[in-house]
Amino acid sequence: MTRCAFVWSLLGIFAVLSSGIGVVYVKARSRALFVEVQQQRTEFEREIMEWGRLQLELASTGSLEDVSRVARGRLHMRAPAPEQVVVVE
Repeated sequence: MTRCAFVWSLLGIFAVLSSGIGVVYVKARSRALFVEVQQQRTEFEREIMEWGRLQLELASTGSLEDVSRVARGRLHMRAPAPEQVVVVE
């Protein structure tokens, strides 16, 4: 084998080994990123569920009728008589 053929053989072996190492690295990185995407998606879905729960809670507890009922019942509040109302300009 001549010196030129030997150099080309070493270059070919180096190219194959570096290509293999590159494939392994890219595959490992791809798996790590996939796991991260799945975690982010799970967190996003959890946040969406929490948002829906908060919206439902707001709709059920924030209605005017509920507030008025609690004000009259538990807090013993009432609307003022017209002569008690003072308008500030």
